[in-house]
Amino acid sequence: MLKILYTILIISIPIFSFNYKSEPKNKVILAIFAHPDDETAIAQLLAKYSKDNKVYVIIATDGRFGTRRGFPTGDSLAALRQTESECAAKILGVQPPVFLGFTDGFDTRIGLAAYFKQSKKLKEMLRKKIEELQPGVIITFGPDGDTGHSDHRMVSNITTEIILKEGWVERFPLYYLGWIKKDDEKFKMIGGLNTVNPDYLNISIGFSDTDEEKAMQSIKCYKSQLSEEEINEWIATEKKDSSNTFYFRQLTVSGKRRTDF
Repeated sequence: MLKILYTILIISIPIFSFNYKSEPKNKVILAIFAHPDDETAIAQLLAKYSKDNKVYVIIATDGRFGTRRGFPTGDSLAALRQTESECAAKILGVQPPVFLGFTDGFDTRIGLAAYFKQSKKLKEMLRKKIEELQPGVIITFGPDGDTGHSDHRMVSNITTEIILKEGWVERFPLYYLGWIKKDDEKFKMIGGLNTVNPDYLNISIGFSDTDEEKAMQSIKCYKSQLSEEEINEWIATEKKDSSNTFYFRQLTVSGKRRTDF
C-alpha cells in the first residue's frame, strides 16, 4: 500500500523547467552592432528587457563618415554620434554604450592591409568584452546585414567567428535578428531590408506599446541621421503596425560528427 501511495505522489508532482534562453530574467543581454544608431532596429526589445536585465550595447565604429544630413564628417561627427547614442541609451534604460572606436568601413578606404589589421583588433576586443560581460544572450544582425551594409555584415561575421572559435555556442547563446517580407515593405522609405525565409526564424518576441513609445523617443536623439520629417514618418509607420513582434534565429551547432555529407 505504501509503495502504491509513493508512486501516486511521484506521478502527481508537476515538473517545472525554466528555459532562460527563451525568457531572460535578471541576466546580462548584449547587443553587438556596427554603428551608433544601429540599436534602433530593436530598440523596443532593448527597452523591454532593460526593466529586468542588464542590457549592454556594443558599438563597433564611431560613425565619423555616416551622415546624410550635411554634417561635417570626421572627429566632430564621431563625437556627436557618441552623444546621440548615450542619449538613446538613457531613454531605453540600457547601460551606457560600449564604444570600440573603429572607423566606418574598418579602414577599407586606405587599403586591404588596414582592413585586416582592424578586423583582427575588432575580433580580440569583442572576445574580451564577451568574456568580461558574461552575457546570457547575445544579439546581432544576421549574415544578411539588416540593410545589407558591409559594416553590419562584418560585425555579425566576426561575432559568429568568435563564438565558433572559442566553443561558446552553448555558453553564450547567439541570436540573429531577422526581417520578414512585411518588414521590408514597411521600411521601403529607407530602401528596404534584407529578409529571411520565415521558416528559419523560430523565435518571435513581442513588446508592449510602452516599449515602443520609449523606442520612438530614442530615435529622436539621432539628429545627425534623421530629419524631423523622417522621424515623424518612422513613428507613424510603427504605429500602423500593431503586430509588435521581432523575429530571431539562434546559432545552433550539432555536436554529432558524421563521416559524409
